[in-house]
Amino acid sequence: MILSCRLNLLAAPLVALASFQSQASAFCQPQFNFNIKSFTSFNYTKLNSPAQQTDIEIQGKLSVISVKKEDEKNWWAIKADKVKTVQGQLSMPLPNYEHPFAFKLNEQGLITDFYFVDELDTQSQDQLKGLAYYLQYQKNLSKVINETDTLGEYRVNYQQKDNALSFTKVNYEHKNKQVLNAFSHIEVEKSEQRIIPSECFLESRDGIEKLNLVGADLTFTSEQRFNVKKLQQPFDTALFSMSDDLSLWQSTHIELTQAEKDKLKKELLAFVTEQDITQIDAHTLAFLLKKYDAVIGELRGVILADQISDNAQMRLFNALGQLDTPSSQVLLSGLLVGTEKQPQTQFRALRALTQGHHALSQQATDNLLGLLNDGFLSQDTEVSSSFYMTLGILLNNRVDSATAQQLSQAIVEHITLSENENKTADLITALGNSRDEQHVELIDNYLTDTSPRVEKASIRALGMMQSDNAYKNLEKHFNRHSGRNTKALLSALGNYEMKPKTSDSVLNLAVNDNDDAVRYAAINALAKQPNNEGIKQTLRQALRSEKSKRNFKAIVKLLHAKPPALGKENKG
Repeated sequence: MILSCRLNLLAAPLVALASFQSQASAFCQPQFNFNIKSFTSFNYTKLNSPAQQTDIEIQGKLSVISVKKEDEKNWWAIKADKVKTVQGQLSMPLPNYEHPFAFKLNEQGLITDFYFVDELDTQSQDQLKGLAYYLQYQKNLSKVINETDTLGEYRVNYQQKDNALSFTKVNYEHKNKQVLNAFSHIEVEKSEQRIIPSECFLESRDGIEKLNLVGADLTFTSEQRFNVKKLQQPFDTALFSMSDDLSLWQSTHIELTQAEKDKLKKELLAFVTEQDITQIDAHTLAFLLKKYDAVIGELRGVILADQISDNAQMRLFNALGQLDTPSSQVLLSGLLVGTEKQPQTQFRALRALTQGHHALSQQATDNLLGLLNDGFLSQDTEVSSSFYMTLGILLNNRVDSATAQQLSQAIVEHITLSENENKTADLITALGNSRDEQHVELIDNYLTDTSPRVEKASIRALGMMQSDNAYKNLEKHFNRHSGRNTKALLSALGNYEMKPKTSDSVLNLAVNDNDDAVRYAAINALAKQPNNEGIKQTLRQALRSEKSKRNFKAIVKLLHAKPPALGKENKG
């Protein structure tokens, strides 16, 4: 989700589009040139590497025309044409920006609704919406209200001077949680725009905007310079030949002929193999690959035959994961089959599958179910374990879909029937990665398994669940456990706000246990507690007798750190 902001921001958040009840809709059919230059920087503090930076430019043309939607007023159709991205010396078309769609304006001139006839994912819709938001601005400056874009709701300031409006985005008061779940807030570092309004939308709009999207461990910065200018000479567009009744619009999806597919295959293979795709960031590359989605399966041969460099393969897998279409899902899941002698390829395919959030296609699901039923084969045992654990991450990222339920049920059945403790442990870990609370009772049954590995997997799985029932089962097991897997149990309890009695028991282990590693796990569990002031005096005294340098440092760090906030509270 983090990098999906990158091209959304290129054409997304900038301001608002026109409201003109007085516009004579039959005579208002403006066309515009637009140019958006964007510099983005993504910094993840947990990675010991420089921030990822992207410099990209998007150019194209826009057409707008009045349309009807049942008995509602002020609906406008909009379509981009001749859209391309320019990155260094590379210029590539962006057909995904050229879907026609419609928007509705209120009396103040702000967009209140959108209409899409094509089936598009949320990210693709937001990119199109961003084009419309460039045309939006408020009509009555004596009653300026908050505006909304794809990032959230923001406060705005307008100033009028002669025939121009200056526009400044002041601050975001509410973020779009669906788009920005990884970020806590949005900072407006710079916002300067100039609008020349007209009775038919606007004559021009240009400006600069710099936003910082800030999260706990990451920051995404986008700086944009843009220009939108009305054309004096018209150009041909399919929009003006479409019906003015939105109910008569038809999806532009058309099945390709075999000749068209062959041509597209040739273009795809040339695009991937005849240039250095590592010079294109993964998110942009995913965008460019959408054009070839109908033949994306052809990349299997490119990957398995090592037709591109190792670095290019890594970039390609990253992009395929972000593409996340039914075709790319089938390609990635298919790369897990018959590739047991290429464990690196399998691992990259697994990792790519964890990046998506759309429901798995039935064909991709069938591929995964077949591997689950027949047994996943790989020369690398770690990759085999990764397969089962990845299934859980897939479930967590793709909740509330029929195919996710099929996978979930299959994992439960295999746990119940498995006679192999390693496979059972891996599958229980998968349920933990799914974070689906419906599995807590099943996992609890394996806390007392005779296998230490199965017990450890069950403890860790409950620690990942972040639910009250999972905590209660962990606490119960802690109070009665035999001493086996104590470190794992302490780490799992540390993911919750422990009840006082349990916290005291963990403190006792942190101070008095004979095993340095157990004491270290207990100290770290206590460090995660939001209310740990009461234990600090005891730990200060423990410093006098603590002989482990690692434990000594952990205690000192706890004593001087601010208490963290936990996701789940379990108060006694």
